[in-house]
Amino acid sequence: MPLALLALLVAVPALAPAQFVWPKPEYRISEPGLYEEDPFIVEYREKFFAVFRGDVRTFETAYAEIEAMLKKNPKDARALVWRGNGKTVRAGLTFLRDRKLEEALKQLEDSRRDLDAAVALRPNDPNIYMMRAATLYVQEMYFPPERLPRVVYETLRDDCLRFIKYLGDRITRVSIHVRGETYGELGIAYLRLGEKEKARAAFQRVIELCPGTAYATRAKREIANLG
Repeated sequence: MPLALLALLVAVPALAPAQFVWPKPEYRISEPGLYEEDPFIVEYREKFFAVFRGDVRTFETAYAEIEAMLKKNPKDARALVWRGNGKTVRAGLTFLRDRKLEEALKQLEDSRRDLDAAVALRPNDPNIYMMRAATLYVQEMYFPPERLPRVVYETLRDDCLRFIKYLGDRITRVSIHVRGETYGELGIAYLRLGEKEKARAAFQRVIELCPGTAYATRAKREIANLG
């Protein structure tokens, strides 16, 4: 499995997403004034997630920028959540490239400490706790699920549910990307927690909120796999 995933990352990067669906530009369009992602978060998502397209250099440059920010201000929550993400990416490279699973799992623990510290600094900022959720989802994607602690899936679930409550009725009008990722990742969290009916309901919500999109296609596949 590690070598197969590495082959995807290197040979066919477009097939190695770091999200429920790798978003098309039109999936990010939102009704003005409803909910806008922090430009800082968007900027570093593009830089960090370049690694999933095989561009390790861009990732490492961005990671060094984040480290420099934290030297100036160790309580910069936005930089801290991205360092947590970067540590997860590096753990993935340790696992996929170097085939050192135990070392990678320790790196993931360190990553989660940064993620939790960032959320503790800005507990009510959806940009921060949803970036934690996105990072935990990456951990779920690239590591054996049975080797990750249950808290990974519980936190992913709780962050998604909190965001859904925060958006309220706006969930039907924000970008397809926000709708699809939130409910898609929620479905995966429920699936890993063994709550299949709740997972099915979350994936069905993706289909309802994102009809005719790649998100709906992925959700239908997940439902089919549930049996």
